[in-house]
Amino acid sequence: MGERVILGNRGTSSMIKIRWTEKIPGSINDVSDAEEMGATWEGDELVTYDYEGFLEQYEFYESNDYMFDND
Repeated sequence: MGERVILGNRGTSSMIKIRWTEKIPGSINDVSDAEEMGATWEGDELVTYDYEGFLEQYEFYESNDYMFDND
């Protein structure tokens, strides 16, 4: 298992659902997108243990070749 990287924290109000950390790539603003790329919730923190893999998924997602598998 890789290093634990915190991507975001649950917000404290209904107006702010998540507070992103500086580790999240710039255009991600939806929790479900981050989860599709492998991020998971641990309590109030959205984390990944494979940050390099997460960034690779993000680059693929940004290339517009990314298709969600609904199976």
